[in-house]
Amino acid sequence: MSDPTNHDMILGEMRGQMREVVHGLNNLSGKFDALSREVIGLGPLAADVAALRLKVAALEASEAQRVGAMKFSTWFLRMPLVGWLVGGGVALWAYLKGAFS
Repeated sequence: MSDPTNHDMILGEMRGQMREVVHGLNNLSGKFDALSREVIGLGPLAADVAALRLKVAALEASEAQRVGAMKFSTWFLRMPLVGWLVGGGVALWAYLKGAFS
């Protein structure tokens, strides 16, 4: 036969376990509420991040264009033909001004 005291003890243990489960669920519910408030508060941040990404992309394109122009001008100025043309232009200017007279 089953002992009624044993049933009472098992029932008490089950009540204790159930109390712990309810306490854990309440605790978890509070954490989810706090997390939801944080996520809602960070909502406008997504729009700010998107705007900053567009600005960064525009700045990177501008910088790439500037670097490309600098490379071209450096390449152009290092050409020997440019040096000869500038030298000839200066000599012609000096001759026309009468520096060699």
